[in-house]
Amino acid sequence: MLPEAVIEIRILTDEELPRVDATLPLDRLTGSMADGGYLIAWEDGSPIGHAYLAWAGTELGLPELQDVFVTPDRRGAGVGTALTRKAERLVAAQGYDRLSLSVGVRNPRARALYERLGYEPADHPPKETRGTSPAAFRERNVTKPRHGLPPAAD
Repeated sequence: MLPEAVIEIRILTDEELPRVDATLPLDRLTGSMADGGYLIAWEDGSPIGHAYLAWAGTELGLPELQDVFVTPDRRGAGVGTALTRKAERLVAAQGYDRLSLSVGVRNPRARALYERLGYEPADHPPKETRGTSPAAFRERNVTKPRHGLPPAAD
C-alpha cells in the first residue's frame, strides 16, 4: 500500500476539470457545487481516483460520500482509503460529527474497506438504484476513534 503522502487529494477545480474528465468518469457534475464537489486523488500529476462529497440532499441528511472510483491499476493501493479520510477531515472541519455513504450489497471489496475504516450500518433500508446492486447505507462518527483508528480531524 502506498503511503497517503504519495497520493495527493484535493478538491476538483474548474481549471483541472477537462484533464480529470478525460481520465475519470465524473458522473455527478450537474448541480451546484454548494451541494457537493469532487475530491480528486493525484499521483505524480495524474488523476487516479475520485469521490463525490455531497453536502445536501442526501439519504440520511448527513454529508455523504458518493461515486467513489479508483482506476483499475491503482485499486488496492490505498487510494480509496485516502479519499475517504480526506472527506472525513473536510466533514469534521465543517462541524459535522458523522459522514454517511452507501455501498453496493454485492461489492464485497468496497464493503470490506468501509468496515475496516469504522463505518457501521445505518438505520436505513437499502436503496435500489437502476443499473447497480442495492446499496446499503453506513455511517461513521468522524470525531471519535473507531476500531483503533484516530479521529478524522487533523
